[in-house]
Amino acid sequence: MQLSAYRLLLYPLQATNAEISPTLKTCGLLGTPLAEGIFATGEAFLDHLCFLGCSPHIELKPCVDRAFCYVQLPTDNTEITFQPIRKPLLHLRQWLVIGNVHEAEAVPDATLLSLLETATACRWKFAYLKP
Repeated sequence: MQLSAYRLLLYPLQATNAEISPTLKTCGLLGTPLAEGIFATGEAFLDHLCFLGCSPHIELKPCVDRAFCYVQLPTDNTEITFQPIRKPLLHLRQWLVIGNVHEAEAVPDATLLSLLETATACRWKFAYLKP
């Protein structure tokens, strides 16, 4: 499984321990598990991301020999440090990564951000991670 170095990070503005995976499964963002904390894209994945530009290449099916879109969630409450592009370091316990999304290639739609806010009782933002 080849995971892309290009990733879109969604994160809460306040610390939260709320479980978001049930919400993400219900809304169709998460597909089948591929590894611990890594999921294939769900049937409604494209409903929750707005891909920009005239023809982005979006590989939704897991591939062995090339990068594909996936969803990654934390597997425990360990704090992880992320380095977004043009932003300071983020130290997070709760987050959501969409893999194989290049900088400014896609943004989460308002519905996804609203679902995350409802599930965690706090606002969420997004950033692109350095490869």
